[in-house]
Amino acid sequence: MAYDFYGPTWSTVTNSHAALYDPSGQVSGSYGIRAWIQAGLSANKLVFGMPFYGYAWRLVNANNHGLLAPANGPVGSADGSIRYQQITEFITQNNATTVYNATIVSNYCYAGTTWIGYDGLQTISTKVSYAKQNGLLGYFAWHVAADNNWALSQQANRTWGA
Repeated sequence: MAYDFYGPTWSTVTNSHAALYDPSGQVSGSYGIRAWIQAGLSANKLVFGMPFYGYAWRLVNANNHGLLAPANGPVGSADGSIRYQQITEFITQNNATTVYNATIVSNYCYAGTTWIGYDGLQTISTKVSYAKQNGLLGYFAWHVAADNNWALSQQANRTWGA
């Protein structure tokens, strides 16, 4: 399970809840995988968990909308969780700006005071490639019902099979 690292109910700044890498610390999927392997678990017994949902944060200032921007709680649901299908609808309906961060391997989008961190197609592809290149048994998603017309599932499948 390489997600739920950050969320709007327990952090006062935006951040990726499922970063593959964390250049400044230990809060990432790759760090967790390395820790398990260094502890003696064989890579081929590990699967990499990816979320098909994100978290929506309320920005303190709509003009400060990057990673680690000040936020004051969730948007939408009680904990801010939002299905990938809803994220794509939000992007379309609000003409939201989308950002892919290749350093941490994560997506986010924003419109007004709403900021959403999530895994998009490129993120899923990079994470599945990471799992395959590092000899992991495979990957899993929580939860496929949150996908948008199987887009993330098909991307993961294509990447693993390539």
